[in-house]
Amino acid sequence: MKPHLVEDLVCPLSSDPVRLETAGDLEEVESGELVCDGCGRRWPIRDGIPRLVPYDLEEQQRKTAAAFGWQWQHFAEMHPEFEGQFLDWLHPIDREFFRDKRVLDAGCGTGRHAYFAAAYGAGEVVAMDLSGAVETARRNLSQIDNVHVVQGDLLRPPFRTAAAGGGFDFVYSIGVLHHLPDPSEGFRSLLRFVRPGGTIAVWVYGHENNGFVRNVVEPLRRASTKIPPPLVRALAWPLAVGFHALAKGVYRPLNGTAVGRSLPLNEYLSSVAGFSFRQNYGIVFDQLVAPTAEYIKRPELERWFDESDLEEVGISHRHGNSWRGRGRMPAAVT
Repeated sequence: MKPHLVEDLVCPLSSDPVRLETAGDLEEVESGELVCDGCGRRWPIRDGIPRLVPYDLEEQQRKTAAAFGWQWQHFAEMHPEFEGQFLDWLHPIDREFFRDKRVLDAGCGTGRHAYFAAAYGAGEVVAMDLSGAVETARRNLSQIDNVHVVQGDLLRPPFRTAAAGGGFDFVYSIGVLHHLPDPSEGFRSLLRFVRPGGTIAVWVYGHENNGFVRNVVEPLRRASTKIPPPLVRALAWPLAVGFHALAKGVYRPLNGTAVGRSLPLNEYLSSVAGFSFRQNYGIVFDQLVAPTAEYIKRPELERWFDESDLEEVGISHRHGNSWRGRGRMPAAVT
């Protein structure tokens, strides 16, 4: 981590500032501790990553972190198609939007989205994840000077809030909130870190048009999360063969035709038909490994934004089975 990051870090238990103790290189801190003088807690820095994970996580959070940590260390590749996905998840936000902004990637996984945010000219990017995926993210982002990787809890992000003079110009969370026991709590948590005039954007699983996933895939997921991730990966392989063949052999040829438009999940399966088998294998594994998955109805997502008094709110369907939402925090009154 860069030493100056400590100015924006706080203890996730007390919200007090932390100070850096290290005997290492002050250009890039690889090891040391972050000390909270308020509560006395000492938070480690290992492999260049500040580890600010509260020790009192709920059991479901621990299971989720362990599952995704394993996933993103075994499906760690960066693929060119990821850029198009990233922009589609955030649509209509575009590359130019990132320029010079301070950005928080809340639930960064392998760091692939933080990579693109930095490439688009963001002034600074903080990539945070609860899981061991931060190890993969650090490797993928290690050559980018203005990106920091932090291990922390989305429900208690270890940063100064916007009200305390910290915060970010843009906060996004892609595919994370629906894996929380209470997705709306995660959304409210992130709002505290959006600066006046800043923007928040989220992408979540949709309830609408997802009957097959909710009624067929969900029972499989509830069963598969009771077995270790390596066995889930083995189970996912034959399912991925069928998924990949269906997308490429049926949905892609019929895409754009009347028959194709009548097929369930046509937009979604047509979109993944161009992916490699490895990528689709990762998608299937992702569906099976998460201990918690919630499917959000549009009125519920609208309520999150309405209750937050955000401006310029935009909510749109993605591929007919998931939701994008974005809004702008009102500017400060001068």
